[in-house]
Amino acid sequence: MILRPVRTFNLLLAIAVAVALTAPGCAQEGSPIAQEGSPIAIGPYVQNVSEEFATICWATDAGQVKWGPAGGETTTSGGYEFHSVLLPDLEPGTTYTYDVLMDGSSAGKGTFTTFPEGEHSFRFVAFGDNRNRHDVHRQVVALIMADKPDLVLNTGDLVRRGNQIKDWEAFFEVSTDLMRNVPYYPALGNHERDAQLYFDFFSLPGNERYYSFNRGAVHFVALDSDGPRIQETYGAVTDAQKEGFARRKQRYFERQLEWLKQDLAGHQDFKYVFVFFHHPLYSVKASRQAGAERVREMFGSIFQDYNVSAAFHGHDHYYHRAVAGGVQFVTTGGGGAPLYDIDAPLPESVKWAKIEHFVRVDVAAGRASARVIDINGETIDEFEILPRAVAPAAAR
Repeated sequence: MILRPVRTFNLLLAIAVAVALTAPGCAQEGSPIAQEGSPIAIGPYVQNVSEEFATICWATDAGQVKWGPAGGETTTSGGYEFHSVLLPDLEPGTTYTYDVLMDGSSAGKGTFTTFPEGEHSFRFVAFGDNRNRHDVHRQVVALIMADKPDLVLNTGDLVRRGNQIKDWEAFFEVSTDLMRNVPYYPALGNHERDAQLYFDFFSLPGNERYYSFNRGAVHFVALDSDGPRIQETYGAVTDAQKEGFARRKQRYFERQLEWLKQDLAGHQDFKYVFVFFHHPLYSVKASRQAGAERVREMFGSIFQDYNVSAAFHGHDHYYHRAVAGGVQFVTTGGGGAPLYDIDAPLPESVKWAKIEHFVRVDVAAGRASARVIDINGETIDEFEILPRAVAPAAAR
């Protein structure tokens, strides 16, 4: 991988200083900045990096309560304070170190590199469906770290139950060593359950549900294919409430699709456009093909119309690559969740495999090269993506 030379600076985050800027999404409004020496419960990790800024996130303990039936077995439950600090006015292509504890330990330290200016070579990884199978997820993350990506895309279902803090604790226990140094961009999956914890933990561009960002000659777009949900309540949801919510959800998807078309239209000069979201447009599992067809109907021909380079998604727990209208559709749902049988390949199908894996993409000036690496470190697929200006209509 060829990268531009970078400069290195030391950056100590004075987390007790009141003038520190707080970024949206990761910290709750009004939550106190952690005091020096406070234990870090989760993190730290880097988010939302650009040429000029980055955000550092972490969570601290906010107290615990022990509870249970009188005279019976007790359970201890805790809460968290979510923190983030926006670091502005950074230099492009520069490696920074940070420390949110400043106590001499490595627990609060990490590094990140701002995006270089202009077109440059870099590496990113796409994978998803971790789903709290920690042993497998841990193996996949170790392989990803060994490949030293410059950023990571997750196609959703990071956890099994997005409204359960213990599932998020387990996710970060596996992921923090990767995330403390590499910017990590997730998409919402159905197992996130549209829970507030997802938005507490991540600090993402835009409205955080669907967003875009740029690096060099690449435009990245994250979409929400699951949509908002009626949150769990103690009372029953009436039919009228369900109907009203269905109408609101339909309007939500209409707004998102309109935003997507405007976003893609505004970035036609980028050599590559990579879109990532959770639900696939093409499934090779017979019981899921009707759902995939509904996703195709929702997006229609948008990806082909705007010459998207590739779309990455998960939901189906295997690897599958299809080509339709010159667009690569890559299902990468092998991050740890139980694998699915593949029983219904499609005419659009090019390659498929029932194994845990991740997708590594090396972006260079003349081409982008993708390699799919399984949990054993073996290559199970390779393909190239040409710059959009010269990409043939049905490239494979």
